[in-house]
Amino acid sequence: MLRELVFAPVAEKLAEVERRIQVKISSRADLISEVTNYVLGGGGKRVRPGLLLLSARMCGYDGGERDVDLAVVAEFMHAATLIHDDIIDNAQKRRGRPSAPARWGPHVSVLAGDFLYSHSIQRLVCDGDFQVLKAFADATVAMTEGEILELRWHRNPDVLHQDYLTIITCKTAALFSAACRSGALIAGVDETRVEALTEFGLNLGIGFQLVDDALDFAASEEMLGKPVGNDLVEGKVTYPLIYVLHQDHSPERDHIRRLLSNGQLHEADVERIRRYVTEGGGVLASVEEARRYLRKARQQLVPFPDTVARRSLEMLVDFIVERKW
Repeated sequence: MLRELVFAPVAEKLAEVERRIQVKISSRADLISEVTNYVLGGGGKRVRPGLLLLSARMCGYDGGERDVDLAVVAEFMHAATLIHDDIIDNAQKRRGRPSAPARWGPHVSVLAGDFLYSHSIQRLVCDGDFQVLKAFADATVAMTEGEILELRWHRNPDVLHQDYLTIITCKTAALFSAACRSGALIAGVDETRVEALTEFGLNLGIGFQLVDDALDFAASEEMLGKPVGNDLVEGKVTYPLIYVLHQDHSPERDHIRRLLSNGQLHEADVERIRRYVTEGGGVLASVEEARRYLRKARQQLVPFPDTVARRSLEMLVDFIVERKW
């Protein structure tokens, strides 16, 4: 449904992005090609490429296939982050099937992720636009910083709201923002509109991750493609839990804090924390916080003409709030 409705104005270009993503990446090391093709062929919503294409379209881009080339880069970078995430989290599943580290181990997988980043930079250098290169380079730096910050707060119940927002801004929103910014840059619009789309992507990415973290407590494994409560098992303290821990002062709060700090959680522990969060209003609070950022995102589209591309971006904002895809 997402592709059919939201990405309809750029359907042909997104299909070309998909075709290029599925073409085997050439490497002197066959194993690298095998791992990257496995990861890239595992499905996904292609939100980041779609954002870049829609942003360029809304800004009037009509310059050939640069938008498609850069949309591929956005997806390659996203895939690299997923590989590295799965190594750090020791994740066994990704999108309903074994993760790359589960199949090939962390050593091969980390190099495959590095290869995708390096391959992306190669493509950006060939594109030749310093501003676009800087947008993606800045996002890469931010994503690395976000990973380190997340590790710093691993299994720590004292993480604050602002710490969490910094993490998701770096890890998720930075690449959303780079995709939107790049779409505006290649269209040659004025600085005001470039910055508006940059902020749109940033706020959209924050809202996206807030909803994603709420779903980890409230969705089903079938819907997520990974076990429910996976963030808890991996030691990630996210907004729904942070909210309840800072609102509640009952003895149960102290018990939950001890569970988080003690290390590995058993299935019963995960279920207890999920119940604590949902009954304490953490899921609803996370969704409401997401709505706040998504309203900001929608506001950033005001300077742009009422076109089919703008309406598609507005529709994407709505899809994120009602996420069941």
